[in-house]
Amino acid sequence: MFRRNARLSAFVVFLLAAAVIAPVAVYAAGGQFTDDDASIFEADIEWVAANGITSGCNPPANDNYCPDGFVTRGQMAKFLKRLATGDIVDAADSVKLDGKAASSYQTMVWATDVAAGLQSPLVSGGSSWAEMTIEAPADGYLLLNASASVYDADSTAQTLWWIQMDNTTCSPIPATIESVGFSYASVYANQQRQSAAIAGAAPVTSGSHTVTLCGSGATSNATGVYGPSLTALFTASGVVPTP
Repeated sequence: MFRRNARLSAFVVFLLAAAVIAPVAVYAAGGQFTDDDASIFEADIEWVAANGITSGCNPPANDNYCPDGFVTRGQMAKFLKRLATGDIVDAADSVKLDGKAASSYQTMVWATDVAAGLQSPLVSGGSSWAEMTIEAPADGYLLLNASASVYDADSTAQTLWWIQMDNTTCSPIPATIESVGFSYASVYANQQRQSAAIAGAAPVTSGSHTVTLCGSGATSNATGVYGPSLTALFTASGVVPTP
């Protein structure tokens, strides 16, 4: 009887031990560190490790994070440097422009025509036809559109149009013509009218910027330009707006 009770007691102890150990195996957390499994911040800690912001507190093994330890000013500097240089998060997500997240911020800016009605003539060296100053509220992009209509009463005309950024001297050289966008409008017979349309994008920093619509051409004195226009859409963080 004694032996039977002893065997029964041993079996009960085994079952109790299995009941205690088994849940630990089932619910044990994973990740780089072994000392954060009971921490409510484990997901955050493991995210920091996975993104290279921390390497651990017990080199060279670095399998512990020391979640209840203190952070020195030197360690904090290292964390911040890794976060900034690792391009891990988009800091603009936390910036607010007019109450909106910068990553989704858009605002339309309209230009005013340099002069209304008929203008004559275009010059081969290039001249300004529309211009505006934009106050960019943050670093981002300007999505630019421009147009102009060309008419010639008695001859042919070949005209070139382009957009310049932060340069009000219109000069038809590749560096300026190709920097944002350009277009042609050619009139091949008298009494014809043709239009030029330009679209482009330019990165900008926060602050004031000047956008200029430039045009040049080999034309007669009877060539006129109608309704040159210039518009811009500012969008932060390079987020291209949807129609």
